[in-house]
Amino acid sequence: MLSLIGNEAQHRGQPAVHAHVVVGKGDGTAHGGHLLEAHVRPTLEVIVVEAPHHLRRETDEASGLAKLKAV
Repeated sequence: MLSLIGNEAQHRGQPAVHAHVVVGKGDGTAHGGHLLEAHVRPTLEVIVVEAPHHLRRETDEASGLAKLKAV
């Protein structure tokens, strides 16, 4: 795992993780995208930073996207 960044926000009353990941392969290439599920062996160190505000996702009527809102 080369990079992992994202957030945890309330969405429809439930906590939801939105994470982006970049992974390196043995041939030197890298692939990235949304992290849906992962298994790590043997360990992975993760630093979690608390945001100054709670985050909530609300659906934007114009675009239909679930956008972040600080509350």
